[in-house]
Amino acid sequence: MLRISTTARAFWVTGVPFGVLVALFALERFPLLPAIGSGLLAGGLLGGIFVWIQQRSGRRLRARGIDPGDLAPVQERSEEIDQDLESVYQAARRALMSLPNMKLVKDNALTGELDGRTGSTAFTNWGELISVRVTGDGPQTTVHISSRPRLSTTVVDGGKGVETVALFFERLRSQLTAQSSDDRVSELRRRQPPR
Repeated sequence: MLRISTTARAFWVTGVPFGVLVALFALERFPLLPAIGSGLLAGGLLGGIFVWIQQRSGRRLRARGIDPGDLAPVQERSEEIDQDLESVYQAARRALMSLPNMKLVKDNALTGELDGRTGSTAFTNWGELISVRVTGDGPQTTVHISSRPRLSTTVVDGGKGVETVALFFERLRSQLTAQSSDDRVSELRRRQPPR
């Protein structure tokens, strides 16, 4: 299967359709060659703008220590965590709610499902639908997150999906570390004899 770079994909899925559309409308007013030329120019400009947005997003994410990966608008990631299901679910809920502009839509501890959505944050992002699934039986718990644009036709999101997934797992680890520290302090207090 042919894999094209994120930059090339941003150009082809934005610039080419826009250029064709401009050329078709220009055919009503201009001869064939000027119409094609205006389509090429308009498509090239719009494609170039979206390539610039993708590259800028990649630099911004790398500066924050986040691997931009493929920068596709739909992002999914899973991680295994060495803690029990209930504590991971509660930490995942707190991590999800700590994301900017987050509104919790579904919270089902029995099935381990958390769904949320965010509002529009910029020209390139009209909000996200975020789904977290926490599963496991035993000492290992799996956390799976999926981030999708609310506008299904989004082809370039400025790295927002990548950032959301990375930020979620960063905050989940932080929540779990804080929780395990609190548990150790409580255990030490229980072991101390009363004064």
